[in-house]
Amino acid sequence: MSENKKFLLLILVILGIFAGEKLYKNLNLKKNRKESKYELTITKNSYEDKNGPLDINKATVDSMLKNGISLKYAEGIDEYREITGGFLTIEELRRIKGIGARTFEKISEKIIVYEKPERNSFYINEASDKTLLYFGFTKKEIKKIRKEQNRNFKINSNIELRNILGDERYYYFKDFVQYERY
Repeated sequence: MSENKKFLLLILVILGIFAGEKLYKNLNLKKNRKESKYELTITKNSYEDKNGPLDINKATVDSMLKNGISLKYAEGIDEYREITGGFLTIEELRRIKGIGARTFEKISEKIIVYEKPERNSFYINEASDKTLLYFGFTKKEIKKIRKEQNRNFKINSNIELRNILGDERYYYFKDFVQYERY
């Protein structure tokens, strides 16, 4: 056999070994995966990237502290989520007492809204001013609501709330405001 043929045969054998090894590993991985009851799935919320932003709707108070958000604001964020169901936008941070323009700027670099939550509903006649502020009512609207409640003891229906807020604002709130417990 000539030298060229021997060299070519050697290269084919080496390539065959590498291809066989790769095929064996792939088959073995598939076999093991099928036999296993559990698979590892990594999602955005199953790990924390210390350099990346936190999901404000899922982050724990502890993880916020580790990312440089003070305890006061982390607890405020947690309370906001409990009351409203979560943040639809980062701008809602401004509804939390003590978070002004500068603090908002600092915190907003460390968080993100990955998925928009479904809003909790609330009973308008039982809601505190803080709850109404968290849901996005203005101080002026809250004052009108309290005035109506003082006059009639409660807001009885969506018609009354619509008269207080006006059409556009009423349609923003109508899906999560409730009036009576039955």
